[in-house]
Amino acid sequence: MTNMLAIILSFAVIAAFVIGSGGVWIALKRPGERKKGLLMVGVAIVTLVNVWLLAAPVP
Repeated sequence: MTNMLAIILSFAVIAAFVIGSGGVWIALKRPGERKKGLLMVGVAIVTLVNVWLLAAPVP
């Protein structure tokens, strides 16, 4: 894996955790915007799965 790809994937993981924690906070603290919070958690999960697939070794 190149250095640039490793840096980009690291930023993606950090962003996923920030978006996921913000989504959980919105879902729990703002009942009227629960759907937005759950969508943010979904985006974080999709981002983490994409990073996992890109970082997996090629068979």
